[in-house]
Amino acid sequence: MKFSTEAVEKMAEIMVQEMNKIGAEGEGIREVETTMRAFLREVGVQALGKYLEQQDEQMREREVVCECGEALTYQCKRPATIVSVFGRVRYGRGYYLCEQCHARQSPLDRRMGIEAGQVTAGLAELLALAGVEIAFEEASRWLKHYLLFRVSDNTLRKETERFGELQEVQETEWKEKSQEEAWLQRRQQELGKQPGRLYGSLDGVMAPLVGERRELKNIAWYRVEKVRSYQKRRRHAKRVGEQNDLQAQDISYTCDFKTSEEFSDLFWASACQRQADRYEELVFVCDGAVWIWKLIERHFPHAVQIVDWYHASEYLPPIAEAAFSPGTEPYHAWLENARSLLWEGQIDKLIHACQQLAAQATTTVHKAVTYFTNNQKRMDYARFRQQGYFIGSGTVESGGKQISTLRLKRAGARWTERGALLTAKARAAWLSAGWDLLASKRAALSLAA
Repeated sequence: MKFSTEAVEKMAEIMVQEMNKIGAEGEGIREVETTMRAFLREVGVQALGKYLEQQDEQMREREVVCECGEALTYQCKRPATIVSVFGRVRYGRGYYLCEQCHARQSPLDRRMGIEAGQVTAGLAELLALAGVEIAFEEASRWLKHYLLFRVSDNTLRKETERFGELQEVQETEWKEKSQEEAWLQRRQQELGKQPGRLYGSLDGVMAPLVGERRELKNIAWYRVEKVRSYQKRRRHAKRVGEQNDLQAQDISYTCDFKTSEEFSDLFWASACQRQADRYEELVFVCDGAVWIWKLIERHFPHAVQIVDWYHASEYLPPIAEAAFSPGTEPYHAWLENARSLLWEGQIDKLIHACQQLAAQATTTVHKAVTYFTNNQKRMDYARFRQQGYFIGSGTVESGGKQISTLRLKRAGARWTERGALLTAKARAAWLSAGWDLLASKRAALSLAA
């Protein structure tokens, strides 16, 4: 976006003259900046209003056609107000009548995608961005400092949820396509195999709803790359639990409040969108939840399955705490040995080490042994690391925390299921690469009837 240097310089000179008129020379830089921003906002309000009226006059100079195909007849000029990124903009536009279908409309509003009394697409995106980050009431106060005018928290909520609705519509389209055999076959024939390795992680995070807590299920798709700037420690091998030379890239998130059975279709649809079914190698790194591995077995039975190292290691400290005094030398010695066995994938030895403490830590040992036994094949960490696999599901864990914990679980928050779902979907799109597409769809909505 380029502007005429001459026009910019002219506007700058006018602004300096206005600043001098109001005596801004004696103020500090903060006051000067705020005054300049307020001036630019007023200019924007006036300029946008004049621009819309100019566009309307140009439309009157040529034939305007109704959707039914008949020419529209000009009736009168009507005033309107929209809420833009500059604030409330007032303008006049022509109102037309179709003699054939008797429709009454403002062609300018239709062409520009605006509706009297409503926010513009540009402002809607800013409101939704604030809404996916912080509580609506707080976002309203926050935006006032940025925009220099207030937008109600209800308007913020409405626009945030609208973005969530657009994401939901898009996901419905994904699901419909992913169930079409002809589409899947054609896609496979035309695109073939995708070289490389793609990762997937699934998780569930509890969200506070009115009167209950519900599990928000999350899917993360991502690639893993070596960190070029990473330098190995001198004299030491990698510490237990470290994979600092690997990091997730190109992450996309999808989420929903559904049972595992209902979630299956969205899981498959999001997989198709990320071309997961086309990759030469597909790897899932997840916790030990049964519903997760059932979905993976159903859709991708040949994928590499890895239980997240960090989830597995969390079963060990409770055993050490029950068997020894926390912080003592026996406590640290047992825990270090157990973590090393887990890191090396020596699960049989790890199970034996846990069972030796069964008398002192009956419940925690039983839980850990059951977990390790059920997931033993997914915990061959030495081999996984040797083959270059990522063994931590921090990507989806982070996504779950960013979507549910940081946005939905704010102090005092109680959501309706619909409100929480749409806000979560909008936030997931922002954390992924799907925001710009939603913003373009929001701008394309035909708001004016």
